[in-house]
Amino acid sequence: MKAVTAEQMRQIDRIAIEERGIPGEVLMSLAGKEVADHVIRTCPGSRKVAVLAGTGNNGGDGFIAAYWLFNHAKDVDVFLIGTVGKLSSSSSIYHKLCINSGIPVDLLNKESSPLPDFTKYDVILDAMIGTGFTGNPRSPVAEIIAALNSLTHTPNRPVIVAVDIPSGLPSEGPVDETGPLMADCTVTMGLPKLSLVTYPGKKFAGDLFVADIGFPRDLTGSSSLNVELIDSGMVASRIAAPRDPDTYKYAQGNLLLIGGFDGMEGAIMMCAAAAIETGAGLVTCLTTEKARTVIAGKIPELITLSLPEKEADLSRSIPSLLGTGRYDAVVMGPGMGRTKFAATVFSTVMENLAAARIPKALIDGDGLNHLAAMRSSAASLPAGQILLTPHFSEAAKLLGDDIAVIKKDRINSARRCSRAFNAVTLLKGPCSLVSDGERCFINTTGGPALATAGSGDVLAGITGSFMLKNISLSEAASCGAYIHGRAADLICGDQFRDSLKATDLISALGKALDSIYR
Repeated sequence: MKAVTAEQMRQIDRIAIEERGIPGEVLMSLAGKEVADHVIRTCPGSRKVAVLAGTGNNGGDGFIAAYWLFNHAKDVDVFLIGTVGKLSSSSSIYHKLCINSGIPVDLLNKESSPLPDFTKYDVILDAMIGTGFTGNPRSPVAEIIAALNSLTHTPNRPVIVAVDIPSGLPSEGPVDETGPLMADCTVTMGLPKLSLVTYPGKKFAGDLFVADIGFPRDLTGSSSLNVELIDSGMVASRIAAPRDPDTYKYAQGNLLLIGGFDGMEGAIMMCAAAAIETGAGLVTCLTTEKARTVIAGKIPELITLSLPEKEADLSRSIPSLLGTGRYDAVVMGPGMGRTKFAATVFSTVMENLAAARIPKALIDGDGLNHLAAMRSSAASLPAGQILLTPHFSEAAKLLGDDIAVIKKDRINSARRCSRAFNAVTLLKGPCSLVSDGERCFINTTGGPALATAGSGDVLAGITGSFMLKNISLSEAASCGAYIHGRAADLICGDQFRDSLKATDLISALGKALDSIYR
């Protein structure tokens, strides 16, 4: 499923109305009916409903929902935020329907008396501000949002259902977390808006329901929409092809891992175990001589090689260790450390990737810090050959930004990182993002349990394994993020917990892979 900006949704709406001939009032009627049906279905015991309707088309959806809820024997009060004279032409039709049906519609504007007592309602529909909102909510919407948000932790709080998007939340771009309404759920029309499926906006949306109100399928699935949600269907279509029975280990790909230097051996071992578990044909670990004595034999399937002990010998030995055409992909960085020795290993490997005919490289963890330090040579990296997997702090170093800037506008941050390094970026975090600089994929699995030491090393191993398949780097990163999160979901769902060890993920990878075929 695609996700869209406000402008992209406006264009879909315009084409549906002006070129395909679907009356706007029909779309509005279907939208309002979907909202009402959702309330009836999910809040069966509710009796009293308040509908907060703005003067734009979002308010029209609210009027329609009010009519259907009233028709379903709910006790409905409608509050118009503004004046009747400012209603859009379509909204005006359904405003009159409410009046003519005997539904009370009260004005709520700057000159109004104090806000109603929202605690007397079972459900509150937020149809105040639609998807075109930018800036900060103004009075009286700001006061209404503050009043409703103040009820968040009170007992018997009304269920807040946002129509299309919570009021005060922009559809895309930076989010001021002090402004939006905190909804329990959002019924959005046609396609999810970017802020509803990425943080920090996602936490204001609550549970998300996408309503099909009849937009033409060729519009909602258009290739011109460059943001897509990663789901099981997408992942299965990329990695679920059965193996040729007449195959062998080298045909399944040879993955090189570089890292796990002295004292950090566990990082590369988790990375290796994850890669093996997700189907890599052959996995080799290149590390320090001391670390190799710790790692060798601990994972029976893993081949181990060691670097020379002297930094001066690296430029001579690394080309030989990489070989020519020996490896199909490399993962570099987990447990590598930030020493001068590690920095020299990193830069030497990067300089020799092309000569070694290694077509794909994933840079993670400490490798990203070394990359940030050599930004001046970043332009020489082959376009599309490198996958970067930063978390927020690492992305901030790569871009020379504050972490707060990265977190406020995550899609654009992932795109900027990809453009800056001619790479694909997997920006890790809640709803991890994959971008090639233009297109973007949003992960839909995982949760806070993944915020644990070693989780990123496991992700690097999974993704490295998928890089061996005949798919793009963006697809490999998307599949890696999805399976990584799916493994966590299976663990936490089975055991009712929100914390885990990174090694737990490895043991659940088989189940995660199985689940995409069902």
